Amino acid sequence: MQTLIQDISEDTKDIKQIMQLQFFDDLTEGDIRKTKWLLCGDGKRFRGYVDMIDIIKNYEIALKEIENGMSAYELLSAEGSVAKRENNEEFYSNVTANAVVLKDKRHTNYLFYKTITNIVRAVVNNIRDPHEGLVAKLLFLDGMKYLKAQEYMEKGYRKDIYPIAATTFAEKRRKAIANIANGLMINGTLDFVIIDYGRGRNKGGEIGLQLPNIKE
Repeated sequence: MQTLIQDISEDTKDIKQIMQLQFFDDLTEGDIRKTKWLLCGDGKRFRGYVDMIDIIKNYEIALKEIENGMSAYELLSAEGSVAKRENNEEFYSNVTANAVVLKDKRHTNYLFYKTITNIVRAVVNNIRDPHEGLVAKLLFLDGMKYLKAQEYMEKGYRKDIYPIAATTFAEKRRKAIANIANGLMINGTLDFVIIDYGRGRNKGGEIGLQLPNIKE
């Protein structure tokens, strides 16, 4: 499981501000937190969507290399592997950037990440407000830094979308997250994002993806 290493107080404040802007009765703060993790990770070791995209691309490159004659052992030595932890009931998988999934259940991991990223991308692209949609694309799909994305929106590089101020940018980001969270809640995607408050976890709990049950 990928640990959420983030300033909990800052994250909590952001989540509460997002909740104030959303109009969906069933949406909870936990749903917002899960959505933020899927979109941008913990802001340090894991970058959410963009890191899962890297894993998918690396896996596909690895398959091509194997077909071209490089052994799985050579690939693992060159690229590293995705660390994982299993228990009797659940299977959790770390989502680590620039790792190639080439161990047990590797293809299941690949299909799972591909499904999750396809859903996230579709929900983002379905945002109706043009500013919210562009903000979400820049920050979450493209992985652009906050200040750089804010400057992009202030400069108005897109002729079809008028420029917005920094304060408006911040509000559009929060509204976009709320809308994305609602979409991911409705389609069931957030059910696969787990916050574990068990013994040995940090105060804020550890957050990660829970893969579907895998039959041996």
